[in-house]
Amino acid sequence: MELPSNLKSKHFLVCDDYESMRTMVCDSLKELGVTRITTAPSGNQGYKTILSKLASDPIDFVMTDLMMNDGSGIDLVKQIRADAKIKGLPVLMITSKSEVGSVLEAVKAGVNNYIVKPWALEDLCEKIIKSAVGVSKAATP
Repeated sequence: MELPSNLKSKHFLVCDDYESMRTMVCDSLKELGVTRITTAPSGNQGYKTILSKLASDPIDFVMTDLMMNDGSGIDLVKQIRADAKIKGLPVLMITSKSEVGSVLEAVKAGVNNYIVKPWALEDLCEKIIKSAVGVSKAATP
């Protein structure tokens, strides 16, 4: 399974405080045909990375964990949605939290989609495609 070519060429940012999880997400993206991937160990660092790359190699898609030290995924989504320069970035929340409250919190913050760990590669591919299609309509409660 591969992503459509217009998504494979996008620059993805993967935010997770666990290096092993960042590696797993990156490996999954590579398996789906993505070649441009940047990583960050926290929501705060992810936001700084997005801003630092605006002029030279902008981030096109964000994949973030929900719970992280030094800035959660929710905080990152809120920062993205509040910043006029990047508010349209698609954001896919990746987490082990499947409780309704966690999902609603992510949706309220403005994620485009949500996937629970562990995932099947086909499900991840589908969620990325749906997130990219829904860019102009960030998820709302």
